[in-house]
Amino acid sequence: MFIILLGTAGAGKSTLAGELKSTMEDTGANVAIVNFDPAAEKLPYDADVDVRDYVKIEDFFDKGLGPNGSLISAVDSLINYSDKIREEIDKINPDFTIIDTPGQLELFAYRIGGPLVLNSIIYNEKSVVIFLMDSIFFDNPANIVSILTLASSVNTRFRKPQINVVSKSDLLDKELIDEIIPRLHEDGYLESLLRESKDIDGYTLDLSLSLAKALYASGYFGHILPISIFNELSLRLLYGKIQEVLTESEDYKIYDNENNL
Repeated sequence: MFIILLGTAGAGKSTLAGELKSTMEDTGANVAIVNFDPAAEKLPYDADVDVRDYVKIEDFFDKGLGPNGSLISAVDSLINYSDKIREEIDKINPDFTIIDTPGQLELFAYRIGGPLVLNSIIYNEKSVVIFLMDSIFFDNPANIVSILTLASSVNTRFRKPQINVVSKSDLLDKELIDEIIPRLHEDGYLESLLRESKDIDGYTLDLSLSLAKALYASGYFGHILPISIFNELSLRLLYGKIQEVLTESEDYKIYDNENNL
């Protein structure tokens, strides 16, 4: 079973990959991490499978390509090694495989190569996308609309079950975590936040209201999980949600009435 981490640059995908693996292993799971970023310089975890063993972005710099073109070409070229990457994963035989994707979301998700290479490795096995929404996008309702619109766009690109999480939630106010984020799935709630905001100009308000209505009308909204690598309970809750999606079981539950995310 595969867990695919996606999100904008700086959202904390690689850091979450390492911490989530530790949390899952504490429960007895066998977990492998695949570094899927050919341009990664340093990683906060020891990759079990590393695409840099097959493709180095420096090789494309040598061909005269710039940073963006090099990353696109490097990711596209991984299709030539998808069988070998999958063989490495199969040798480990993990219960779960975490795939840490490149930070440049737009270059990975919105080109043909990214989804194509992923699907060639995953085959028909169960998989789930974890989409990280940086906490900086939750400073006002218009920004919340923008990041949720991006999340819905990613969902249409990868066409997989998707769990939306707010990363670095330790930087958020308690009111946002306890009252606002848990209610975002309620039909019309985000629209009410937009109308109550005093910091949004007329054009942005109209556009944001239209996008919010479309998100609710599409049925896209689900519960959004605030996640912090400094809060073990939040990581355990995420793992529980992953299991719920991938195994459709309720074997892993959290019973904790005292701790808050």
